Amino acid sequence: MERRLEPAGEAASDGPAIPIVEVRRLSEEIRPERPRVILFGAGHVGQAVARAFEPLPFQVDWLASREDLRPEAGGTRATILSEDELEACVLAAPAGGHFVVFTHSHDLDYRLIRAILGKGDFAYAGLIGSGTKRVRFEKRLQAEGVSTERLTCPIGLPGLKSKAPAVIAVALAAQLLQLVEG
Repeated sequence: MERRLEPAGEAASDGPAIPIVEVRRLSEEIRPERPRVILFGAGHVGQAVARAFEPLPFQVDWLASREDLRPEAGGTRATILSEDELEACVLAAPAGGHFVVFTHSHDLDYRLIRAILGKGDFAYAGLIGSGTKRVRFEKRLQAEGVSTERLTCPIGLPGLKSKAPAVIAVALAAQLLQLVEG
C-alpha cells in the first residue's frame, strides 16, 4: 500500500509533490480483524476469563454492573454499567460477536441471554451454569418464544469437571479458539 501527501490545488509535475525535506512517512499495520468476545460479569470467573483472554487473538469487551467487585485482572479493567445498559450493549453489539454471560445474578443472566438469543446475529452465546440451570432457562425462554437451540450452557470444553475459575477460563478459551479456527 502506498500513500502520498499532496498539497491541495497544485498542478501535477514530474517532481515530487512535496519538497523532500517536508515528506513524512505514514506507516499502518494491517492485521486481520480479531473475533470479538463480549464478557458479562466481573466476579472470580470473569476476572479469570479476562486474564486468560488477554494474550489471545480476540478483541475483548469486558462489561459488569457491580463496581464493588473491583473488576481488574492482568492489566484489563471491566467497564461498569447499569443492568439496563448491559442489556442495551447486547443490542448495540456488531453481528458475529461471541457473548459469554457469568454475572452475579441469575435474573441478569436471564435478561442478557434472552437479549442475545433474541438478537440472533451472534457467533456464540455462552452461559455459565449447570445442566439444571440450562433446563430452567430453556423452559422460560421457550415459553416466551425464544429459541435456545444455539445456547451453550455450560460453557467451555465438555468433560472438564473442575469449577475453579482458572479452569473454566481455559476451557472457555479453548472452546472459542476451536470455534473461530474451525
